[in-house]
Amino acid sequence: MTLKEALRSLTVIELKQRCSQVPDLRPGNVKDSLVNGLAGYLLSDALATLVAGLTELDRNAIAETLYNWNGSFSAVAFKAKYDALPDHFAYDPYLWLGRSKTKHQPSTLRLFFFDRYIPTDLAARLAQLVPEPPPMQVVTLDDEQLPETVTIKRFSGDEPEPLRRADTEMLAHQDLSAVLRLIAEGSIGVGAKTGLPSAAAIRRLESVLLGGDWYDADDDEDTPRWAGGPIRPIRPFAWPLLLQTGGLAKIDGSKLGLTAKGKKALSQPVHEVVKQLYERWQRKGSPDELRRVDLIKGQTSKGVRLTAPMDRRLVIEDALRASCPVGEWLAVDDLFRQMKAEGHRFDVSGNPWKLYLSDANYGSLGYDGAANFEILEARYTLAYLFEYLATLGMIDIAYSRPYRARPDYYDHWGADDIDFLSRYDGLRYLRLNALGAYCLDLTEHYVAQLAERPPLFRMDADLQLELLRPMEPAEQLQLEQIAKSLSADRWVLNTDVIFSRSADADERERIRTFLETSVEGDLPAEASNLLARIEERATALTDAGPARLIQCRDAALAAMLSSDPATAAHCSRAGERQLCVPQKKLNAFRKGLAKLDFVLPELAP
Repeated sequence: MTLKEALRSLTVIELKQRCSQVPDLRPGNVKDSLVNGLAGYLLSDALATLVAGLTELDRNAIAETLYNWNGSFSAVAFKAKYDALPDHFAYDPYLWLGRSKTKHQPSTLRLFFFDRYIPTDLAARLAQLVPEPPPMQVVTLDDEQLPETVTIKRFSGDEPEPLRRADTEMLAHQDLSAVLRLIAEGSIGVGAKTGLPSAAAIRRLESVLLGGDWYDADDDEDTPRWAGGPIRPIRPFAWPLLLQTGGLAKIDGSKLGLTAKGKKALSQPVHEVVKQLYERWQRKGSPDELRRVDLIKGQTSKGVRLTAPMDRRLVIEDALRASCPVGEWLAVDDLFRQMKAEGHRFDVSGNPWKLYLSDANYGSLGYDGAANFEILEARYTLAYLFEYLATLGMIDIAYSRPYRARPDYYDHWGADDIDFLSRYDGLRYLRLNALGAYCLDLTEHYVAQLAERPPLFRMDADLQLELLRPMEPAEQLQLEQIAKSLSADRWVLNTDVIFSRSADADERERIRTFLETSVEGDLPAEASNLLARIEERATALTDAGPARLIQCRDAALAAMLSSDPATAAHCSRAGERQLCVPQKKLNAFRKGLAKLDFVLPELAP
């Protein structure tokens, strides 16, 4: 659209109003004269005088539109970056009634913008006069700068609340093996069709996760469901879904069981397994994270047309790559500002009128401004970050309880008595750690940022263990599988159990690694000898597969068949009159018998 085309779309009155803002311009009352006069002035050297008189905010509006938004002004992105809007784009609800509390002088920007657009020929002239806009300013924090409390605005006044912090990379290294071992024991019950963990499974999972869930039972104020509902579980809910989606676990009746891939994962590097789980969840993860925002109703209604979760997750992935410096704390609100300013946006629903708070009619999210970033995109992003990426150990988090943590929904109809819109509202800061950078392909190699742990136990010659510190849940789970408790801090290795568990080579290696990395100093000779004996005994026998035991009429026939070239390669003597034939060689043995004019009867059903 050219400038003249844009001007011709205006009425004569609108053209005269714009002419009044141009000094010494008297084009008359005819529309063509008004159009030609304004276009001639704005495309002349006189344009520089108009631009020089603009405020800095107005010039930034032009610059952002020219250089970043393809000639179309974005009020949401501009407000996110500059925390203000030019008067030309600011909304005054009283203006159309003629009762505005502020006297508005016509903005010079209306000479340049038509609706939200700058005509192409005018944009080319403005680009010669307006430099590129400044980059967005975002503050990041180190550990010392992270605040200890946050302010919660309540009806009774502002209240400080402690800011909790979780360095999740270390948690993931402990939790992954703990959850896999728990599933291997058959301890995790799930819905036969949904795969969602049962209440008992949630409690069992929470007991083995290092640090438990993000919130304790005491943190939950037992808010009614219509006002927010329970704030937990989060981590214990996510792990079974992540492992099922990643192919490490599968539903076996009413329980979860490990797949062959899951058993292999117990001996793989944690960062490789986590990356596989993350990439799989990005594309296949189910259920939709939005389903966990309980107060947004209508998600299963006909015609709601929810978008594919994969598309939303990929947008958030791009935002994390672009906006989160590795190893630095970033406020969640600043992440949201950058998502809006830099265009990392996604649709949650093709028909937000079907989504609602409290009431399907009055509380519909289709009303102007209700289906905005804060209600849908932000809540989806919070759930995705807090429940899945933090659980996987990719982002460190700082958070408070969700009650009244985010006031951005207060103005919505029916929200007066809601304490929080989602259980994830308490997420305040995040930090992309080394594991997250590796999973997002920001680094080619992973270097763990883990604190060195002191030894867990001292081992005596009689294979008794003396604990040197409290056990972490994953350590306790491993120790309980190979040792017996004698007292609170004394255990003894259970050699019978270790022998029985050592049939699997990977499990033998895991037992050895656990003992060697947990003991103070070196293993005593008795323990090393035990492990060596187990290794020797466990590899002394090999399962060659199924076979058929053939009974011959007499010893002479057995001797002949075991030595004749037609059959000898396919059988071996297993007694005076018996031959052993491997199942895989049975057909060849039958053919050899036929050459010797013998027939092996079929096995009776």
